[in-house]
Amino acid sequence: MVKSEEVKQIQSDLDLVTKTAKVLATKLEKISQRIDEILTSLQTTGGVPGSAVQKSVSKSAPKVQKSVKAVPAPQPEPRRPKKTIAFDSAGSKAGRYLDSFLTQLQELKRGREICDALSQLRDQVMQSAEVGFHPAFHEMGREANRLKNIGVISEEEREVIIEKVYDWKERIG
Repeated sequence: MVKSEEVKQIQSDLDLVTKTAKVLATKLEKISQRIDEILTSLQTTGGVPGSAVQKSVSKSAPKVQKSVKAVPAPQPEPRRPKKTIAFDSAGSKAGRYLDSFLTQLQELKRGREICDALSQLRDQVMQSAEVGFHPAFHEMGREANRLKNIGVISEEEREVIIEKVYDWKERIG
């Protein structure tokens, strides 16, 4: 007889696998779009002929077995304009923490300050009741460690951090 705790755990595992599959599908779509951009660029600039590149890409691409249940391909998201921070006040608690960090990020100048704020953010999101373990937490810690010894953060570096926060927000939910 299956216990209700087991059912909840199985449902939780299924949700995690589903979210992971969606993230992987999104990444695959982005990679595919980038390959298409490169092929188009090569064709218009007179680089390697598109057919030769396409053949080499198709030969090196691993064969993917179709799943039994058809899942619609995720629609590519529009690119976010630079230096624009959108807030989702009706979103999840984790999303609000991430939005708050984006606001705080505009005021922080040094890598160590951002490292401390990012570590605090990770702890807050991890402790929120709605979020269990998520791979994004590991990425947050890795990013905090990378920023720890950087002096003043450049605008380009700030944009990279903002993009990562948007990615985490999208993935965590």
